[in-house]
Amino acid sequence: MQILSVLALLLAAVTAEVYFEENFSGDWESRWQAGTPPGKEMGKFAVTSGKWFVDEEAEKGLTCTEDMRFYSITSKMPKMASSKGKPLVVQFSAKVQNHQYAYCGGGYIKLLPDKADYSKFSGDDEYNVMFGPDLCGYDVSHIHAIFNHKGKNLLKSEKVSLEFSR
Repeated sequence: MQILSVLALLLAAVTAEVYFEENFSGDWESRWQAGTPPGKEMGKFAVTSGKWFVDEEAEKGLTCTEDMRFYSITSKMPKMASSKGKPLVVQFSAKVQNHQYAYCGGGYIKLLPDKADYSKFSGDDEYNVMFGPDLCGYDVSHIHAIFNHKGKNLLKSEKVSLEFSR
């Protein structure tokens, strides 16, 4: 019975539908819009593979180019079929380089409701799901996971620790 369960899971993974995927190749800037919320000193993004990756071409991602700035960027997800009754997997990789442990910050991904003007997207905007690393020194580094349900933010209370490798 366990073998059948494993085979069923593998089959489900193989038949899963990908709704959004980005590799930051080509004209990535035409697919993304940087947010410019009023009153914020916004930093600029660039695409890089970063340091220490084995396959630099396959490991491209966005990097923040300026210290002590706010960053905001969005890309519209095509309309997707309902995920009701099905698992929804949201995944991204974050690589924190040259992290200054005296500073606090984070790198979050947010699934947003449909919105007319993404150019003013900021940390205060409504979201359905938010998660990602929250960094603040060595003792307060963990993964935030917040789900918004009927206007109420539900914070995952169980802490998921970050692993640092050098």
